Amino acid sequence: MLTSLQIENYAIIRSLEIPFQQGLIVITGETGAGKSILMGALSLILGNRADTDVLFDKSRKCIVEATFDIRQLHLQPLFEQYDLDYQDDTLIRREINEHGKSRAFINDTPVNLNILKSVSALLVDIHSQHQTLMLQNADFRLRLIDQFAQNQQVASQYQQTLRQWHQKKSALETLKEKCTEEAQHYHYNLFTIEELEKAEIKAGEQEEIESRIQELSHAEAIKSHLYNATGILSEQESDNILYMMKRLQQECRPLENMGGDYVAFNQRIENLLTETQDLAYEMSRKNDSVEVNPALTEQLNERLDTLFTLQKKYDATNNEGLLQLLENARQEVAQYSDNKEQLTEMEKETQTLESEVRNLAAELSETRQKAIPQLVTAMQERLHRLGMTDSRFNVTLTSTGDYRENGSDTAAFLFSANAGVEPADITKIASGGEMSRIMLCLKSIISDSMFLPTIIFDEIDTGISGETASKVAQMMQLLAENHQVIAITHLPQIAASGNQHLLVYKQTTDNQTYTNIKELEMHEREEMIATMMSGENRTESAVATAREMLKSTQTKHNQ
Repeated sequence: MLTSLQIENYAIIRSLEIPFQQGLIVITGETGAGKSILMGALSLILGNRADTDVLFDKSRKCIVEATFDIRQLHLQPLFEQYDLDYQDDTLIRREINEHGKSRAFINDTPVNLNILKSVSALLVDIHSQHQTLMLQNADFRLRLIDQFAQNQQVASQYQQTLRQWHQKKSALETLKEKCTEEAQHYHYNLFTIEELEKAEIKAGEQEEIESRIQELSHAEAIKSHLYNATGILSEQESDNILYMMKRLQQECRPLENMGGDYVAFNQRIENLLTETQDLAYEMSRKNDSVEVNPALTEQLNERLDTLFTLQKKYDATNNEGLLQLLENARQEVAQYSDNKEQLTEMEKETQTLESEVRNLAAELSETRQKAIPQLVTAMQERLHRLGMTDSRFNVTLTSTGDYRENGSDTAAFLFSANAGVEPADITKIASGGEMSRIMLCLKSIISDSMFLPTIIFDEIDTGISGETASKVAQMMQLLAENHQVIAITHLPQIAASGNQHLLVYKQTTDNQTYTNIKELEMHEREEMIATMMSGENRTESAVATAREMLKSTQTKHNQ
């Protein structure tokens, strides 16, 4: 329950500290006194956005603090999830600085707005006259039914599975598109692989063939030159190089005994002689290996033509380009095969998820259908208790054939306020006052099936009066037996029913108007309720009536 609310520098509130009791707390005040400002400040605690417009004094920050007694709510796991310090008396604070920047704290730990909303949604439920518009929302109607049927676990499982199904379907469509695109190249890649593998292309082959053809094309000239060169090097003629170098060696060898440079001369001569002999041997071997072979030349030219044809066909500059193309084609074929297998598996997974979604949607529909008669009975009883004795309420559930966030159903709330009139769509036939009472009944029913610690009714009594107002007050009292209920009201019947009565009023000091609030004592409540009944010129009879109303309600509170 909400135990206190402190507001600093918000709108026309300079500083307020409001204590809250258990049971039914009523808040009254003249129009424009600041009741809506009070709700605006509380909305900051619930995670609503704000800017510098809320600052009373633009040079100071705004602070709103709310203290909640949460010991019966079992919120320790949630606090652990968000890494928050758990305290039975939890303090939520919101600050807005002069630049419009906002900060939020839970037990002095900074939190973002999403966490603030997640926690505060479990602490406070605000119902305003505008919330009746939510009855026009199909999802809102289904959520009401699910809360009454206590479908939260099935609904949560359905929504989780639905999201998984949508994600899997999206991934499946992406993979299908990819496979379709790959399929267009698949057969071309297979042909490419077959043609290039058949060609048995090797890296460096083209250069080797071109060099071999160059040699074969000039084989006779090469052999002639090699023969002559070998002769110059090694024939036993007086002017061949080897003969001359041996002569040189003979002349210089005796000088080795002189040491120094002469030893180096002989060593260099020895090296030259050895290298020349090797060169002569290699050139002789090369001369023997060079052949004149027109058939081989033609064969190599045909091979080179084959390579050139493939390079031109596949827009490759060399054999390495063809080999890279072959590797790419192999990879694409393998990828396509893998994707086809993955596609088959993903289709099975998607079908499985779709089946789970269908079954969970059917389970939701079944539990809703079972709960609807009980919901209708409970609504009828509460509507009659509010004086709408001729009213009828019904709920119809229709399958849409598709799967949405809240299942495959659409729910219609049907209502008739008068005997002999068939129930019709509630949003088209019910008046504003009737809608407020219907929402009050729905709230009281839902609160029986789920724990709402603090329920705030923000002027939902608009459009009702007299005996109906008394009935609404009685229902709020019943609701307050198990929940803290805060009602902002203009009706004396509801004001007299509260365990605690807070008055919002304006005061002017030094030409500055402020909103203030105070808790009324019993005699002050008598005067205020009398004023609410008869206006500023309250009569003694109004005061007496107010006294009796308070006495009656206080007797009920004490029972």
